[in-house]
Amino acid sequence: MADVIQVGETKVQPGERGFGYLHVGYLAGGTEVRIPYQILNGAGDGPTLCLESTMHGWEPMGAEIIRRAMLEIDPQQLNGVVMCIPLASPMTIEFGGTIESAGLRVNPVDMLDMNRVWPGKDVNAWLTEQMAHALWTNIISRCDYVVDMHDGTGSSDELPVAFPQAFPTDPALAISGELADGIGTDASDISNQITSEFLTDMKEKIREMAMAFGAPVTWWRERPINPSMLSGQCAINGIVPLVVEAGGGGMIDFTVDQGADCLLNILKHLKMIEGEPKLPERQVMVENYIVYRSLSGGFYIQAEGIKLGGMVKKGQVLGRVIDPLTSEVRETCTSPVDGLLVSRRVRMPINPGGYIAHIADFDSIIWERENG
Repeated sequence: MADVIQVGETKVQPGERGFGYLHVGYLAGGTEVRIPYQILNGAGDGPTLCLESTMHGWEPMGAEIIRRAMLEIDPQQLNGVVMCIPLASPMTIEFGGTIESAGLRVNPVDMLDMNRVWPGKDVNAWLTEQMAHALWTNIISRCDYVVDMHDGTGSSDELPVAFPQAFPTDPALAISGELADGIGTDASDISNQITSEFLTDMKEKIREMAMAFGAPVTWWRERPINPSMLSGQCAINGIVPLVVEAGGGGMIDFTVDQGADCLLNILKHLKMIEGEPKLPERQVMVENYIVYRSLSGGFYIQAEGIKLGGMVKKGQVLGRVIDPLTSEVRETCTSPVDGLLVSRRVRMPINPGGYIAHIADFDSIIWERENG
């Protein structure tokens, strides 16, 4: 029998959904700092899944993807609990930037990146640390699984793509830097938990969740866990994390609905809802994934025939950075590999280091599946 779920001041009965805000504090002028959430408390028993988005304000599309996915769920037919944090760091989206998008990566109050302060603090703490602490203690630490959503920023549109947290299974190599304290578990206790068996089991669960997400591309890269990142802090505390990206450019297009379908695929995989997953014709997992940035600034003009989700050849021209006054070509941007165009720039003004494209290297495929 499902139980009543309480988050903050919100109580949600089995088979119902509720909305609320976590109060964090106040700014100098009296503005309240609060974080919105949505809770779906299923009538049936099952796992607890957290869907989180917008730690970075220039990546807000996950909030819309979560909203659309949750409209498809009837809590009376849900097994388990879905805890949604659509706007994890609200001030990063409210205060606009001027370079890549209408949002900021960092909190303008303290200039901290929320995805580098987990699990947060509530003593001698910056505001971003307090916000992370509120989310961790009230929501995330209560979950079995977490999907951490990002997008192509305001500069680029992006297909759904999964970035599973792959890491060495040798405990001596698995974690980078100092262990952050897990809430309710001190660092020494966590260290004792992180055995080779623990890491192997966690890594396999993450891999299964990445494939179940149903993106056309999964980037499998092995690197140590960073406990200050949400995915890393979840992993060392036994919560299965998956980092994903979908959408971008502030645009409502097909990537948003595809992203919502992918979230629902996760719920189907966890047997929280019924139904067959919606999968692309082909799924691949690659070890090499190119994040292509410009060296020059100016106006970016995309080459003809370049389409999101299309194949590109090594050496193929993706676009050009030109002088907006003289039309001089300052940089010709060419694909360094044969592969799938996962992300493409949609914003014309560009500074050095601006995103041009993400390309999945098809010479580095380590797993693939045809879905018919």
